[in-house]
Amino acid sequence: MTKGALEGVKIIEMGHFLLVPTATAMLADWGAEVIKIENFKMGGDAVRFPVPIEGVMPPQELKISMWFHYFNRNKKSVGIDLKTEKGKEILFKLIETADVFTTNFDAGAIEKQGLDYETLKKINPKLIYCQATGYGTKGPDKYKPGFDYAAWWARSGMMDRISTDEDPRPQRAGLGDNQVAPCIAGAVSAALYAREKTGIGQKVEVNLFHFAVFGAAFDIGAALNMGVNIPKTDRTRVSNFMWNVYKTKDDKWIMFVMPQTDLFWDRFCKAIGNPEWEHDERFNSHMKRVEQNMFLIPEMDKIAATKTADEWDQVAKDFDIVLGRVQTPLDVANDQQAYENGFFEEVEVDGYKFKMIHSPVTFSETPGTIRTLAPELGQDTETVLMDYGYSWDDLSALKEQGVII
Repeated sequence: MTKGALEGVKIIEMGHFLLVPTATAMLADWGAEVIKIENFKMGGDAVRFPVPIEGVMPPQELKISMWFHYFNRNKKSVGIDLKTEKGKEILFKLIETADVFTTNFDAGAIEKQGLDYETLKKINPKLIYCQATGYGTKGPDKYKPGFDYAAWWARSGMMDRISTDEDPRPQRAGLGDNQVAPCIAGAVSAALYAREKTGIGQKVEVNLFHFAVFGAAFDIGAALNMGVNIPKTDRTRVSNFMWNVYKTKDDKWIMFVMPQTDLFWDRFCKAIGNPEWEHDERFNSHMKRVEQNMFLIPEMDKIAATKTADEWDQVAKDFDIVLGRVQTPLDVANDQQAYENGFFEEVEVDGYKFKMIHSPVTFSETPGTIRTLAPELGQDTETVLMDYGYSWDDLSALKEQGVII
């Protein structure tokens, strides 16, 4: 089997829910050894347990929740009670030779347990220490717990811009965590590269609030520099009718995305069956089309309704215009383009087959792989600790004392 890009990198993860576990799952896909530290007395990571999302349960045939497999594949699980001195000694021993330590536990809890960067740096000066939080490690909210629904979606202004006064829109499950996680994986990789050149470890900080503000740069930038909220998007009043969503003959939606309308105007007119518009003096420049938006949008509504979404997709290909079908998750699960590009892989556990989603990065020479599914709680405690010099007698004593599982 081809080695992954991060083969030989050892990561200690103290993560829960999605933000850090998703990031380390990506790093594990890329070849890193990820040792997940879990509090076995609390049942481990809460995502281990199947819970419904909007009333939909994951497959009951799986002993461990399907979602836990998604975000904790290719990892080892070590069960330690870190509230005991001996438990903390075990973690410190793992840190001595680790390349990376990652956590998204509350900053206050990390400090209380003595697992802050300054402490761990003394044990391993070359350690890359990655701390992910809701709101950052400074300011009045540095200890405030922050799931992505609160810190990424609500606090950042994104929820406000997507919602209406009558219909506030909660985000979809895991959306913020799973968007920020690849950035964490990239940041850890960059810090490892910097250490390779300089020999120096460092702390990497990531917070959900900042990433969402970065993502909403147009809206936040306007607020910062012009003192305004850019109006919410209303498809019936957008200034550029060629950058808008329309309903098709089969009651589906398609999204045209042509911000530079002059580049597409001639073939767009032909594509929609109105070639006479190309030289019509009302529409023969971008600014004129903006001025005529309240005429063009309802006209395009009528035109879009004459074909199905699939027919419009073919028209877009034929005339080389930019169009995206608005798909449901079921549509995506059957999308040939996704399969051709290796988005999904079927796996089997407990005699049950299901599909996993690959990390959204491909390497030509060091491809990422799903080698193992998520471990049972504490599954690797003995083998990992024996690799670190603990004997069977040591392990037996630690189990009797309730330090390990």
